[in-house]
Amino acid sequence: MNKAVDVYMARIMLLLENKNLRNQMLKFIVTGFCGLFSDVAVYRLLVQLGIHVTPAKALGCVTGTVVVFFINRAWTFSTTQRSMAQIFRFALLYGSTIVLNTTLNTLALRVVPNPWQVAFVFATAITTMINFVGLKFVVFKPRAASVVTDADLADFSDSSPDTVGAP
Repeated sequence: MNKAVDVYMARIMLLLENKNLRNQMLKFIVTGFCGLFSDVAVYRLLVQLGIHVTPAKALGCVTGTVVVFFINRAWTFSTTQRSMAQIFRFALLYGSTIVLNTTLNTLALRVVPNPWQVAFVFATAITTMINFVGLKFVVFKPRAASVVTDADLADFSDSSPDTVGAP
């Protein structure tokens, strides 16, 4: 079992040496903050306009999610594909990871109740990684979703310069 973990970790380290993958990860994180900012901005604006906090938060969350979808599609993963199937896969991925995030946070709070930030960071880190992989290999991939194999590792190879452009 330990050898399998060593092999897996070695593969991860090789992947992280790839400039294109690192750039996509950085863009994904920046995009996440854009979505977060949009969520908070809409939420605060609607509350200040007198909208109850529950629908205001829901609309803020939807706004942030829409922002994340469009920036990731255009900038992070640079895809030109546009389809209802892509939107469905995105909604399914993000809906699933919201449920997973909430579940992981609840379970982590049972193990480490204080400080709550530990559970929050744990749940967020796991679901962020799942979202990145899901977006790269399922949502913004022109072909149907499949199990990642050694052949898919070619998606991580790139000889482009190590630069990140603005959205």
